[in-house]
Amino acid sequence: MARAVARGVDAQRHGQPRLHSKATATDRAAGHDHAVRARAATDTHGVLADLASSIRKWLTAELPPGTAVGFEQPIQLAKAQRPPRAGLVNVFQYGIADAPVGMPAARIRMRNEDGRVTGSMAPVHFYHVSYLVTTWATDTEKEQELLGAVLEAHADEDVLGPDHLCGSLAGQSAGLPVRLGWSPVSGGPDLWGALGVPMRSAVDMTITAPALPSRLRKPAPLVEAAVLDVHDSVQRPLETPQPRWRRTSITEH
Repeated sequence: MARAVARGVDAQRHGQPRLHSKATATDRAAGHDHAVRARAATDTHGVLADLASSIRKWLTAELPPGTAVGFEQPIQLAKAQRPPRAGLVNVFQYGIADAPVGMPAARIRMRNEDGRVTGSMAPVHFYHVSYLVTTWATDTEKEQELLGAVLEAHADEDVLGPDHLCGSLAGQSAGLPVRLGWSPVSGGPDLWGALGVPMRSAVDMTITAPALPSRLRKPAPLVEAAVLDVHDSVQRPLETPQPRWRRTSITEH
């Protein structure tokens, strides 16, 4: 059984990660799909759920002890009568945009431990996933402190490091780029109106994450025998070419 592999995602600053794959000399010379050796089974838990778990793990390690991390709709928090005493950092996912820059166009060859091709998979696709980060506490000053803690965590390291990645994202050789104050999808006042809550201290956060393919396309069946079919052919005799014109004589009387 083929095992899908993502050798790693290199986090380029404010850019898109690069997928590393191990290709044979034959594949490189032919200019065909990269030959990727099997390493770990693809987790089908879901990239968005795994990304949320990774964000929770990252923020929990960076925020003051006891701070809760949630992913609720802001209107649900606005209806709550009393926020947590230690405060809450809420990360609401509101937009996804395609990130095709640098994505390989060809399919990726999958190989087993013996090096044989077992099939091919679509290339890893990247997406910009945007979140609205809000803080909720007993007073505005506490909310500002929590939002500042998020900014400080990002300033210290603007990637989701390998130690924080969960599920299908785990095992990457580098982290996933994190950008604050930027989103490729529409936000601003229109977003708050759509959410149905008054504007409050918040910051947009966008993470570029890969969606690992899970469908394996089987290779064409191996050639077991070659059949050579020979036919006799009889050539027709060549026709004698006719002159284009003939000389004629003129008789005068």
